[in-house]
Amino acid sequence: MKNKWMTLLTLVLLFGCESVEQEAADSSIHEIIEQTPGENLYLKAANDFQLVWQDDFNGSSLDTTKWSRIGEGTVDWNNTMTKDDQVYDISGGYLYLKGIVNPDTQADPRPYLTGGVWTQGKFDFTYGKVEVRAKMESAQGCWPAIWLLASTNEYGGWPDNGEIDLMEHLNFDGYIYSTIHSNTKSSPSSKTASVNTSEFNTYGVEWYPERIVFTINGTPTFTYYKEPGADWHQWPFDRDFHIILSQQLGGNWVGNVNASHLPVDYVIDFVKYYEYTPVPVPTPPAGANQYIKIQMNGSTVNSWDHLTEVTLIHDGVEYMLPDGHNAPAVLVDGMGVNGASSGYYGLDASGLLEINLGQGYDFDAVKLGVYNGDSRVYENVGVSVSGDGVVYGNPIVQDVQSSRMFDLNSPAYQYIKIQMNGSTANEWDHLTEVTLISGGKEFAMPSGHDGPTLLGDGIGVNGGSTGYYGLDASGLLIINLGKAVTFDQVKLGVYNGGVRTYLNVEVSLSADGVTYEIREVRDIQDYQVFF
Repeated sequence: MKNKWMTLLTLVLLFGCESVEQEAADSSIHEIIEQTPGENLYLKAANDFQLVWQDDFNGSSLDTTKWSRIGEGTVDWNNTMTKDDQVYDISGGYLYLKGIVNPDTQADPRPYLTGGVWTQGKFDFTYGKVEVRAKMESAQGCWPAIWLLASTNEYGGWPDNGEIDLMEHLNFDGYIYSTIHSNTKSSPSSKTASVNTSEFNTYGVEWYPERIVFTINGTPTFTYYKEPGADWHQWPFDRDFHIILSQQLGGNWVGNVNASHLPVDYVIDFVKYYEYTPVPVPTPPAGANQYIKIQMNGSTVNSWDHLTEVTLIHDGVEYMLPDGHNAPAVLVDGMGVNGASSGYYGLDASGLLEINLGQGYDFDAVKLGVYNGDSRVYENVGVSVSGDGVVYGNPIVQDVQSSRMFDLNSPAYQYIKIQMNGSTANEWDHLTEVTLISGGKEFAMPSGHDGPTLLGDGIGVNGGSTGYYGLDASGLLIINLGKAVTFDQVKLGVYNGGVRTYLNVEVSLSADGVTYEIREVRDIQDYQVFF
C-alpha cells in the first residue's frame, strides 16, 4: 500500500467535482435503492478486498495523521471552504462538516463558510474499495459530496487525471449523483440513484483494474468499464487517488443559497478503505472438455446478442471461465451471478457462441445467465461440448430466464412416444398441449420437431386450446424433437372445454427412436404431468 506525498498540479486543485451538468442531463433513470445491505454480486471473491484503513471519528478532534482540512479555493467546489473550527466538529462518534452563514464578513468577505477534509499526501491508493457512511441535511444551495481525486500529474490536469464521485447531493433532491470524470468518457459515465439522504446510508465504490462499481448500502447502482485497448484518455484510473469529503454552498450547478435554510450539517459516521488483492480464480480439474457451443434456437422477448453468465460446474462447485478462453466479450467478461448483469458474452447474429477454453477441463454442467432485470426469455437454448471443436456431443436444450443449469450428465431424449391405450368420452384425434418440464420449469418443444399438428403447434396451457398435435387412427403420436433434449417431466393436455378423458395414456422416451423406455401410464382430463 502506497502512502506518499505527491503534489497536485494547480489545475487539479482549481477544478474537480464539477462540470457534471451534461452527465446529469444524461442520467434520466432514477434507481430506487433499498436501505438495507445487499449482496454484492460484482466481487469475484470475498478475499479480493481487505480492510486496511479506517476512521470511525471516535475521538474529540480530527486525526491529522489521516486527514487535512481543506482551505479556501477559487472554484465552485471549494470557494466557501475554510479551515476555521466553526465549521468542524467531532463528537459522539461523528464528523460534522457544517455549512453556515459567515458571522464575520469583515475578517472574511465571503457570505458563507463550509468544511471539508481530504487524505491527500497522507493516504493515497490505487484500486480498492471505499465506503463512507453518512447522512446530510438539505438546504437550497447545499452541495455535500464524497469523491476520489487523482494524487499524481502524469496525465496532466483535471479532468485528464481522473475523478471518481461516489456521492453528490444537491439542494432537496431525493437522489444522489455518482459520476466519472476523465478526458474521454464512455457511456454511461454518470447515474442518479434515489435515496433518503437524511438517513445514514453507506456510499461505496469498488475500483478494479478494468471497472469501477458504485454502490449504496452494498447494492450496485451502476458500473463504469475500461474500454478494450483504452489509454489514459478514457482510463486514467491506474494511478494513486485520495479521498475527499466536502461541503459546499452555492455554485453554477447547485444554484443560489437560501440563507434562511442555514446552518446545515453533513454528518459522517465512518470512512473505510479495503485494499484490492486479486484472488486467483480457481479452475475446474483438467479434463476432456475444451469447447462449448451455445446456440439460441428459439425466440426471445428481446433480441439476443449476449449472455450475462457462462459458469462451469464440477461436482456442484461453480467456476468462472478460465483465463485464456476466446469467448467474445462485450464491455467486459461475463461474470454475473444467476443472471445479474456485470458484463456480457457476445453472440453472433444467429445466436451462436462457441467458446474455446484454451485447454481441456472436467465439468459436468454449464450454467447460463441472461439479464434478469426484465422478462427476457431465451427459448430452446442448446449447449453441447467437445474435446476437439469438431465433434460435439448431443446438445442439452432448455429455456433460459434469469439463469439455468445445463446438466451434461443428465439423460437426453430426442423421441417421445404417446400412445392412447384406453377409451375416451370423445373420439381421440389430437392433444392440445405437449410441454417439456426441466427442474420445475416448463418450456415449449424445440423448434424443428416433427410432431404432426392441426391448425397450429400445440401450445395450449393446462389443456387450453390454441392448436393441436394430431394423433393417428390408433391414438399414436411419435415426436422427433430434432435434437437431444434434457427434461424430467412431460405435460400433456386435452381440450378442457368439455368432459373429454383419455384413459391409460402411455408416455415413452427414446434417445435413438428405436429403443423406447415406458415411463408412465396415466389418465388425462384437462391436463396431466407425467413422471
